[in-house]
Amino acid sequence: MIYTCTVNPSLDYYLTLNNDIKIGEINRLGNERFNAGGKGVNVSIVLSNLMIPSTAIGFLGGFTRDFYLSFFKDYPFVRPMFTQIEGHTRINIKISGHKETDLNAHGPKIKDDEFERFLKRVERIDEGDTFVLSGNVQKELFAKMLEVLKVLVKKGVRVVLDTGAELLKAALELGPTLVKVNLEDYEDLVGVIVTSGEDIVEGAKKIVEKGAQNVIVSLGIDGAILVNQDGSYHTNPFVDSNYFTTGANDAMVGAYVFDLQRGADALEAFHYASAAYWASIVVGHIAKREDIETYYEKVEIIKEV
Repeated sequence: MIYTCTVNPSLDYYLTLNNDIKIGEINRLGNERFNAGGKGVNVSIVLSNLMIPSTAIGFLGGFTRDFYLSFFKDYPFVRPMFTQIEGHTRINIKISGHKETDLNAHGPKIKDDEFERFLKRVERIDEGDTFVLSGNVQKELFAKMLEVLKVLVKKGVRVVLDTGAELLKAALELGPTLVKVNLEDYEDLVGVIVTSGEDIVEGAKKIVEKGAQNVIVSLGIDGAILVNQDGSYHTNPFVDSNYFTTGANDAMVGAYVFDLQRGADALEAFHYASAAYWASIVVGHIAKREDIETYYEKVEIIKEV
């Protein structure tokens, strides 16, 4: 079974502007919509699109809980098993104009008894399962979540991480199957400012040396880079302007896990994940299977020399 964990989910409010935001003025909106947000939630969605079951865990509270439960009815392969809390799930605002702007809230405080109930869910995860930790983790939960990861690795669970740099640094020694980072978090993780593709590869090699089996660094419309013990690889870019990329990175993680689940090696999984990434960027939402397979034929994986 695949478990996706969204410790700090959100109700995402998407707004579309015809122009950039003008501070201090009234801005007229184009389209607007609500969505159940959270990187782990998105991973479960892409897995459902690929007809692979997953169990979504994490914390939900307040009026958004009912929205989440109704949202998952559209994804029959997702089993929501969130822990209910007294606090309110955060609301994030996603603004798409000529540039993307996100306003992300901190999120609720998780009480000790609520975390203990969450651990009852985690105890069901067993050897051979996959655990995907995606998205923001409140700083006060870092130590607890690190202990969760240690227990899972010891049980023989495949661990995939796509979270903040501080927690990633502490978890590398556990030998996660995959560490997925965007460029901003990557710079925090390796402690350097990236000025070239060579910098990215060298930094990713250091992450592998510290324990990660595979590292994927997503570069927006410039593609992505995979680094592991076998070498470093990158994908060819498809677009040359600003596209709506929300969810594309999560589609990449979900597709990578999907391909591993059906027996692919790391490089083949990166190929499939890259197809999901580009398909999601081009179609403007988390790609479906037919979208991914269309772009699979177009994606080229190039080994660095």
